[in-house]
Amino acid sequence: MVAPAGQPVDLLSLKLDEIEQVLAQYDEPAYRARQLFKWLHGRGILDPLQWSDLPQALRGKLAEIFKPPLTLAAMVGSEDGSIKHAWRTQAGHPVESVLMPGFDYGTVVCLSCHSGCPLACRFCATGTMGLRARLSAGEMLAQLYEAERLGGEQAERAVIMGMGEALLNLDAVRRAVELLCHSAGRAWSPRRITISTVGLVKPLVTMADSFPRVNLGLSLHFTTAEKRALYMPGAESQPALLAEALYYFRRANGGKLTLEYLLLDKVNDSERDAKRLAAFANLAGLDRQAELVLDANEHPEPSRQQPLPLHVNLIEYNPLPFVELRPSSETQLNRFAAQLAAAGVPVSVRHSRGRDVAAACGMLGLQL
Repeated sequence: MVAPAGQPVDLLSLKLDEIEQVLAQYDEPAYRARQLFKWLHGRGILDPLQWSDLPQALRGKLAEIFKPPLTLAAMVGSEDGSIKHAWRTQAGHPVESVLMPGFDYGTVVCLSCHSGCPLACRFCATGTMGLRARLSAGEMLAQLYEAERLGGEQAERAVIMGMGEALLNLDAVRRAVELLCHSAGRAWSPRRITISTVGLVKPLVTMADSFPRVNLGLSLHFTTAEKRALYMPGAESQPALLAEALYYFRRANGGKLTLEYLLLDKVNDSERDAKRLAAFANLAGLDRQAELVLDANEHPEPSRQQPLPLHVNLIEYNPLPFVELRPSSETQLNRFAAQLAAAGVPVSVRHSRGRDVAAACGMLGLQL
């Protein structure tokens, strides 16, 4: 249900048929909705007064009811070319995103789905903020469109792995994906979008069933339930349950899976950790059935005949001033990567971008 005529409306969060309903209140024909949708999601222009193929009177009316969801509070560039944007929502909540040019496949924008985060992972600055607000689809997409406009860069991919846990805002994240992929707008393939999670089992299964074929990144970081519970208290602690959920995601959704693994000195970088991570990445040796994940009345039991190798990204830890954790040495990082490769696990090392401006993994919110 859309707002009555003359009332504020978040046009950037609306689907095409919902925009048609808004315009019908102003006695505008349905084809105007496709024009408006193209301005928002095809061109990323959020100022109604610039929508030049709409009648001037209509542009004026739309400018009264629609304001860009975010305002820019600060913009700072890193020596590696990344650009961090600090935004404020219309309610005043802080949000950060990062534009990262220079990858082989083009420019990537890291988007936030919350202001803050309630999960309190011990190695993440965002977790110290608590949850300020869940973002709408429009507030997520505004980070992308405005970052492109301000940076003069057209993004090739988006990753929802900034501030917040995507699976705690599933409906808005799904709507953002659908709007990005709509043929009347940007018409992206869902494979250009990666969604990150610390691992929440039931929402992950829901995502597998209801999302298009997006990529999924699981922030695993620890291979034992004890350490996941200690360092990631808001996430699912049991690796076996996570493995079952990932297996189901691949069978039901088909998106690419990546394991994110943050290397911490003398915490999770031992030879035994590498062996356990290799076993997890191949989904081998799991004989426990996860009744919390798979309901036999709703989901088919996945075949266990073929193990599913996952790609592993090893991540350099970015130290935080209030946390007594240290990154593994480069020697240990390389040794850990070599051990995974020897076990047949596809592995790469993800070097931090934007560390000098607190824009790297785990640092968003550090300067708020």
